[in-house]
Amino acid sequence: MAAMLVVALGAGILCTTQGQWSFLFRHESIQQLQQLPENSVAHLVGVVIYADEQGGQYWVEDKTGAVPIALNPGWPGIHVGDTISIEARKVASTDLGSGGLAPKPGSQRPSLRSQMGGGEGPMSAGAAAPPDKGETAGLSITDAAPEVRLTVIKFERNYMHWLLAALFAVMCLLAGLFMLLRRIRLQEEALSKASDTTHAIADLSTEVQRLTQEAAFNCEISVRGVPEVAPLAEGFNAMLLELQRRDRARKEAESRLQHMSLVDELTGLPNRRLLSDRLSQCLARARRDQRMVALLCIDLDGFKLVNDSFGHSTGDALLGQVAQRLKARFRQSDTLARIGGDEFALILDHIESRDDAQKAAEIVLDLLKETFQINGRSVRTSAGIGIGIFPDGTESGQLLQQADCAMFAAKRVGKSRIVHFGDDLGSAARERLTLEGELQNALAKSQISVHYQPEFDLATKSIVRFEALARWTHPELGPIVPVSFIPIAEESGLIIPLGAHIMERACRHAVRWQEVAGRPVQAAVNVSSVQFARDSFFEEVADVLHRTGLQPNLLQIEITESATVTGIERAADMMRRLKRMGVSVAVDDFGTGYSCLNYLPKLPFDALKLDRSFLNELMVRRETKDFVQSILMMARNLRMKTIVEGIEKTEQLNMIRKLGIDEAQGYLLGRASQDPEAVLRQGRTAAEPQYESEVSAAEVFA
Repeated sequence: MAAMLVVALGAGILCTTQGQWSFLFRHESIQQLQQLPENSVAHLVGVVIYADEQGGQYWVEDKTGAVPIALNPGWPGIHVGDTISIEARKVASTDLGSGGLAPKPGSQRPSLRSQMGGGEGPMSAGAAAPPDKGETAGLSITDAAPEVRLTVIKFERNYMHWLLAALFAVMCLLAGLFMLLRRIRLQEEALSKASDTTHAIADLSTEVQRLTQEAAFNCEISVRGVPEVAPLAEGFNAMLLELQRRDRARKEAESRLQHMSLVDELTGLPNRRLLSDRLSQCLARARRDQRMVALLCIDLDGFKLVNDSFGHSTGDALLGQVAQRLKARFRQSDTLARIGGDEFALILDHIESRDDAQKAAEIVLDLLKETFQINGRSVRTSAGIGIGIFPDGTESGQLLQQADCAMFAAKRVGKSRIVHFGDDLGSAARERLTLEGELQNALAKSQISVHYQPEFDLATKSIVRFEALARWTHPELGPIVPVSFIPIAEESGLIIPLGAHIMERACRHAVRWQEVAGRPVQAAVNVSSVQFARDSFFEEVADVLHRTGLQPNLLQIEITESATVTGIERAADMMRRLKRMGVSVAVDDFGTGYSCLNYLPKLPFDALKLDRSFLNELMVRRETKDFVQSILMMARNLRMKTIVEGIEKTEQLNMIRKLGIDEAQGYLLGRASQDPEAVLRQGRTAAEPQYESEVSAAEVFA
């Protein structure tokens, strides 16, 4: 503000100064004065008064000093440095009065510049005092050109330019004040606007905090009258809309996940989790009302055969039609659920007796007897059903366990069977659960050992491989045979760590066998269908070989027929990958499964291991010999070796040599041992001399 006032005042002063000097240049030139006739009047505007060197005379002169006019010092009100306007008459020199004073010839006229310090400083005050008022006021002219003479008629001070300059200065000052006031008003408007913006931002922040705390995304923030904040509110509203969209998508996804977690996607039935919840509710009502509840576990017979024969799409369609048929038959108060694979469960709420559960199970079997039409094919199936009754089972988990145990018992008996849970089944189930827990503990404590049984080449009579066999000696229960704990391991999933443990131990031992024997000796490892069905099985085998350093061609994997018939194409692909790596694959217990000759040409096996059941039949039935000979011929055509296990008698050994079997294994040739290296160091086993003598004395079946 102060700066603007200073600027305005400076502008006024400058304009005033400029106005003064503009008047100084308004005059008539010497040429114009010379041309004037005598007694004519000339007007000189803006001349300045100065004094001579002695101070005895006053002079007037314009800016150029071209027209000097002498004034008597006694003229009242005349001061050195005044700016005046003169009206003078041109006269001859003889007309000048006695009061007129002229400079002496040749005298120097003082100049205005010398009196005013070169035109830059103030006028000197060194002039003589003015004469008395009674003196004559006549004026005379002196000049370097005496022919120009002027007599002053009158003069007046020139105040107009001061008035104009002052007016201009006032105008500038007013303009400055106007600009200052306008700036003050703009600042006030800006402050008011900033205050409104601050309030709007505060309101916006409060609203955002509220919405954040309440997690309410279905609102809209409104900010009116503040254009600067409105875009921010619009952006936040856009963000709210996006959050609303994402919140809806999240809730829909959660709803779908909730549905998927409780309902089976294939059949639309409740799954095991929802079944458990509903079973708990039914048992709570049954305790309160003292009623009975039955739980049926239903497992379809031959479902894997349907999948293998017609494809998984047909199997899925069969499960869907089974679910629809059973659901349509029973009450809405009953709960039908799919608990996994081809297994279903049915809760019968408020039954009167055990006979009601038996009748319901028979209805299920009758419904399944009717043919299912799927993709133009007629598919038939049956089921094994296990029944658990409340109040025998006091908890939902216990009742489900009882029905499941009864269902497994029904499956072991045969097809289309119904079994009620009883004390005998309960003890078997408890024994199984106990054995499962002990097996898990044995794996953790490395109580599972590996024994090795030799396999001989019948032509060279030398050991070509050792088969790795799992052995479990419980610290309290003693030795537990594999037929007791291997099925439990497969059902519980413990077969995965158990199989990995045996394979690694066998591969590490086989590395040392090569050094002891001085020739290649393979390690044969049995692989369950659960292991072989894993997608990562190939990588697991490759990793074991890499860590142990065993050459792939020194490992033979033995799988059963059940590991291949569940998926021929996948099994064939896995076997081809193993063979490309160098690992050989043999089919174990050949002849004990179904459709064995059908799938054999489709799978690239390296060897067939005939089950020991053929040996007994070879000794008593000629048809078995013909069947085995057919198998041997087919194996040779497919470039597969043949191995017979279970050789315990010399007659059996002679028979298989006569038939042309390539390799043999059994107690007669060598039992399983924990120290196969000792057998290799002997060069030949202790049984080998007996082996040779027994062969020479054996009678060959003709």
